[in-house]
Amino acid sequence: TETRFPDGFAEGDVVYVTVNSQFPTAAFNGEKAVVLSTTSWLGGKNDFLGIAYLTVGCLCIALGAVFWIKHCVSPRPLGDMQYLNWPGSTSAAQRS
Repeated sequence: TETRFPDGFAEGDVVYVTVNSQFPTAAFNGEKAVVLSTTSWLGGKNDFLGIAYLTVGCLCIALGAVFWIKHCVSPRPLGDMQYLNWPGSTSAAQRS
């Protein structure tokens, strides 16, 4: 279960955690652990991953806008065979 502490902890606070044995780990010499971490608005201590996601997202939106504008300015008709070249046939440049 995930628990959030919006006010955080003060230095010297003691945190008690109860770990139930609902998934036994003794059979494979495993162990259980509790991780206390901080997060930012980008998701974690390291901002690189959040910045990378935002950058790639903005790049995708920009490229989508560019291709949409290109499609609106000079659309290619649906089923246009002009740019296809099948093996054994004459090329599109030779037919023109």
